[in-house]
Amino acid sequence: MRFLIIPDKFKGSLTSEEVFFAFKQGVGQVKDDASFHFVKASDGGDGFLDAIATYKDCKRVAMKTLGPLGREISSYYLLDEKSKSAYIELANSSGMELLEPAERNAALTTTFGSGQQIGDAIKKGAKKIYVGLGGSATNDGGMGIANALGFEFLDAHEKPLAPIGKNLKNIHRISKAENVIDTAGIQFFAINDVKNPLFGRDGAAFVYAAQKGADAAMITELDKGLRNLSDVYERQFGSNFSEIPGSGAAGGTGFGLKAFFKAEFLSGVEFILELCGVKEVLDTQKFDYIVTGEGRIDNQTLQGKLIQGVMELANRYDIPVLAVCGKLDVPLETLTSNGVKDVIEIGDPNKSLEYNMENAKNLLQGRVSEYFKSLY
Repeated sequence: MRFLIIPDKFKGSLTSEEVFFAFKQGVGQVKDDASFHFVKASDGGDGFLDAIATYKDCKRVAMKTLGPLGREISSYYLLDEKSKSAYIELANSSGMELLEPAERNAALTTTFGSGQQIGDAIKKGAKKIYVGLGGSATNDGGMGIANALGFEFLDAHEKPLAPIGKNLKNIHRISKAENVIDTAGIQFFAINDVKNPLFGRDGAAFVYAAQKGADAAMITELDKGLRNLSDVYERQFGSNFSEIPGSGAAGGTGFGLKAFFKAEFLSGVEFILELCGVKEVLDTQKFDYIVTGEGRIDNQTLQGKLIQGVMELANRYDIPVLAVCGKLDVPLETLTSNGVKDVIEIGDPNKSLEYNMENAKNLLQGRVSEYFKSLY
């Protein structure tokens, strides 16, 4: 029996490698002749740089940046000096995991630190900037990145605004500072699989801001702010990118990268799977299962996350998909109708979330073993 393993992390409990090893051990207790091929992947969010580093020879560039709340932090990005390409993970400087749960506030957070990384990469000679979107604590429409690279956002009194979510609604005019970084000749790529528009009921604020600390009133204000950013941009520059699928990614950072830097949108899953050569593996080897999974499978799982990309890949090669997760929060039929053969849910419903997360490795190994014992 041959398995191709392409899991996401179980956030807060297991890395994708740990998921792989626990799955392998579980199967090994039942089938000692099974073989496995592991692929480290990402959808452009958390783990993007780890996936890049696995398959490309890049230099790790450490630097001090501002975190999502403006505190100085240690961060890094990857630089491929040979191809003059830089890889930025938005979550590395602007991520939700950098904040305590009580600190999360989408009205006050910024992508400025990620812009600092981009600026540093350009100064070091990068001509291609790949930004992995996802895992952000922000809803600033990419204003922070743009500000770090020299754009200014002015209110009705021509005073500069801090590049945070709550100030989006106060933008009256956009200008370039004297020290603006020259991005002419620089190609930007937004790596992401989210299809949301910038604003509206399916936009960045209404879909994602609640998990970033926003209450209902704040969500409405943030949505108005994103709408204002788009309106001001269109009034000044004549283009409207708000409805492009993905413009609402990472609190509107997709829009900011497209509007200010002409970024090309690339599928995160397709980008990583192409990079890791998994299609060549599938073309030359036969597998009985493709295994994927994440900590919680919910309604967002089929909206551009890694699992969706793996399912689409498996369907093209007519290979059954087995999904593993800590908690299944959608009907099983939602997945089976999209090509998943079965789901192994490892959480113990009689135990606390903390217990399940702390014991995820053993639970995964045990549930996988039980599953395959029931088949053979």
